[in-house]
Amino acid sequence: MSDEKQNRTKRAAAPQQTEPETAVMASETPEPAALPPPEARMALPAPVPEWRYGAERYFAAYRATLASIGESQAAIASDVTAMALEMSGLARSNLTAAGDGVTAFLSARSLVDAVEAQLGFARRTLDAFASGSTRLGELGLRLVSDATKPMTKPFAAV
Repeated sequence: MSDEKQNRTKRAAAPQQTEPETAVMASETPEPAALPPPEARMALPAPVPEWRYGAERYFAAYRATLASIGESQAAIASDVTAMALEMSGLARSNLTAAGDGVTAFLSARSLVDAVEAQLGFARRTLDAFASGSTRLGELGLRLVSDATKPMTKPFAAV
């Protein structure tokens, strides 16, 4: 038994020797094979002479873009002004029609006259709404057309 204890202590005291597999593998890896020569490629075409002055072209395009944005904003401002004037005119005519309708309603002598006054007011209001909506739609279409025209002008030649 004492021999067994001695063997155990020797085993415990002696470090276990293991062979590092990575070290062996790294030293045994073969050299990589030489790569084949690259394929012949076509030469790039010579640059176009106008490319030399690219910065000037970009600045010219920048200035043209700013000018078209300014034209677009001017068109928007004038068309929005026209729409605002049209809307104020519609509001004024609606208020006038409402006043006339109330006057006709209050001056009615019978129920039939009051109903006719209300129906006349409703008819005039509906007609004014339809014509005003048509006019505002035309102004909105003109606004979009005038605002986009300066922006699309450079692309029209393409």
